[in-house]
This record gives sequence, C-alpha cells and structure tokens, in this order.
Amino acid sequence: MDVKVISNESIKPCIPTPQHFRNYKISFIDQFTPCSYIPVIFFYNANNDVDHELKPMQVALAETLSYYYPLAGRFKDVYSIECSDEGVVYVEAQANFNLSKFLQNPDIPFLNKFLPFKGNCLEPSYNQPLVALQTTTFECGGMAIGVCMLHKVVDASTMSVFLKTWAKISRGEGDKTLHPDFTSAISLFPPIESLPTKFITDFDNFYFQGSKSPMKRFLFDSKSIKALKANTSSETVPFPSKIEALTAFICKRIGAALIANDVPKTLMITHAANLRPRVEPPLPQKTFGNLLWLAFAFYDPLDANNDLPDLGIMLRDVFAQLTAENIKDIDSECVFESLSEVLESLSTNENIKTYRFTSWCNIGLYDVNFGWGKPVWVAHMGDLPAANVRSKQQFVFIESACREGIELWVASDDEEIRVLEKDAEFLAYANPNPSICIN
Repeated sequence: MDVKVISNESIKPCIPTPQHFRNYKISFIDQFTPCSYIPVIFFYNANNDVDHELKPMQVALAETLSYYYPLAGRFKDVYSIECSDEGVVYVEAQANFNLSKFLQNPDIPFLNKFLPFKGNCLEPSYNQPLVALQTTTFECGGMAIGVCMLHKVVDASTMSVFLKTWAKISRGEGDKTLHPDFTSAISLFPPIESLPTKFITDFDNFYFQGSKSPMKRFLFDSKSIKALKANTSSETVPFPSKIEALTAFICKRIGAALIANDVPKTLMITHAANLRPRVEPPLPQKTFGNLLWLAFAFYDPLDANNDLPDLGIMLRDVFAQLTAENIKDIDSECVFESLSEVLESLSTNENIKTYRFTSWCNIGLYDVNFGWGKPVWVAHMGDLPAANVRSKQQFVFIESACREGIELWVASDDEEIRVLEKDAEFLAYANPNPSICIN
C-alpha cells in the first residue's frame, strides 16, 4: 500500500480581507494553548465522480476562508495574527489500493500518510500555516480528507464548524453557512500582553515529551457503554454521562495496572472542558477559538474506597466547579500564577502521573458531508514521531461510525498501557482496533 502526493498548493480567500480586519488578536486561552496541529481524518465511501469534485472543493475552500480569514494568515507575535491572506496548504494525493481494503484491517501507523503535516507535535508559531488539508483518492473512488489545524487558534469544536461550513458551501448551501463569531472569546478572555514566557513554557512542558508514542484504538460499543454507565451510577450521580463512565473505568484499570507493576502512583486526570455551554449566556458552537479549560481530578488507586461510582462522583464534581461565575475569573492574574505553580510542582513530583482526556463527541464530525454522503469513519492519527511529540498519556474520545459507540484513541508506550492491552477486565468492554463496516 502506498499514498503518493501529486500536488501541493496554497488556497487563499476568494475575497481579500479588508484592511480593518487584518489584525486578529487571540484570546488568553489561545495564548497558552500549545502550538501543535490537531489531526483528524475523514473517510468517504466510493464515488466514481469524486475526481470531478476536487476542483469545486477548492473553490468552496477559498470561499470558506473569506469567512474564516484569520486561518489564512500567520502569527506575527504572541497575541495576534496578521490576516495576510497567505492561504492554507492544500495537498492532493492518490492511494494505490481500495478504501475497503484499508478499513477491513485499519493500519493505525499508516494513518499519517493521509495527513498533510505531523499531528500533535510542538511547532514554532511564527510563519506556520494555520491550516493544512490533504485529499487522498482511492482506486475505488473513495476519498480521505486529512485535516491539520493549529491548536493555538482553534479547538476541536471550531475545527468541526469550519469543516462543516466548507462542506456546506461545497454542496451549494452557502446561505446556510455557520458564520464564525470572532468576538466572544476575546471579549471573555482578552489576551495578556505581559503574559510571562515561563507560563507558556510550563504549559508546553506539561503537554510535550520527546519520545515516540504508539497510537492505539479501542471501540466501546453501545452495550459496553450502557453496562459501564450502570456500574458507575450512584445515589449522588444516578445518571453518569458516557464520558464520565468511560473515563472512570479507564482510570480504574490504569490504576490496577500500576499496582500490578508495583509502581502505584496517584493519577492526575485532566479533562478538556468546553466552556461554550458553561458561560452565561451560553455561547454557540460557532464561537471561534479555544474555549476550553482543564478540569483536574486526583485518584489514588490504593484507596479501597475509590470504586467506579466514587470516580464518577469525583469527575462530576470537578466539572461542576466550572460555573459561569468561576469562568469569569479564568483570565485573572492570580489564576494563571497558581496554575503555573501547580504545573511546575507536578513536573518534579514522581508520585503523580498525569493522564489527559479530551472528548470530540457531539461536535458533529460525522456531519461533514461534501455532497457524497457522511463519512464512513472519522479517525485521529497514527503513531506520534520521536521528536517533540504531544505528551504521552493522551486519551481522545471520538464517536464511532454508527454514532452509538465511542472510540478511544491512546498515545502512549508506557508499561501500564501495555498491561491494559492484555487486561481481561478492560478487554471485556473495549474491542481493540476492529474493522470498519462501510455497507
């Protein structure tokens, strides 16, 4: 199997950005968000006319960028983008095999062939394209669209809205376009021009390490999720969410693996919480930028009282602390100073190990329809390369193709994750890298 790049060009907005929109300031949350590309790959079933759709997709992309003009610019300093219309990277490639062959036995490391850039690797912010896209056509006529968007500008929610807008314009539904809201995030979290460099460095060190991390994929089907929700239920939290139940279960099994290896550590569990529905009044999904904040929880696997229901209560409690009132204080100097102290202390505490969770569920990734149907599979990426990788212990939840199950993508080569892969209790609920049905 091989993927060959046949063209590489820059797509610019179809309408030049007006001079008074040429300077876009990022928010405080954007400022300390790591400068790495969020990778995601959409696979579409066979369509004999797909080659004829490529040019209209480029035209639609240029129109989409006229709405999302900051994405065609470049960073000029630590708190602003010059909306210079330099464009986004657009790559066309061809695969010498059928899509069905690949989906029958998904080769996780091979997924990176469908991406235009390295995903989840620390990058310099200056002069970097903010978006890179790659279309790969298969011999059968199917297509993969690989997306890399700079996390310092967008979160997964903004990425999804951008892609759905591109898809709608490609279908000729520009009048239904989700126009972005560029003002709310900056209004709530204005940039701090005096933000210490050390604070940004501490966050980069929190996320990144310099060792290779194999990517692993597991599927929790609807039956497994239902059972785990029931097992996590308690009087305090009678109806845990899917993500709460899965996170609690995964952390419980990781804790068991650490104990089995005779290296018990306290788990620091972080979850990237979407702030849009939590502020007052709530913000729509089209609100542009990073509207995320980390919820922290600590779990001691040696504490016999910490069973699944207790983990579910703990997770619910940390999410509940992100109230509209507390969110107002996020950009205050005391908050980021105390957060910096926490990150620094964690880097020197060998008794605590961090596991980072994020959910891409319910943001409409399977609604990215360019006119030949919804994707048959939405994938994350392959193995993380050895240099400057996103920190290991990264757990990403993505809806399954049937929309009833949830896929877990794990980037880690640590011993407890290798134990997890052989853990009978974990595997009773999690199916390792199953085939994708496209019928």
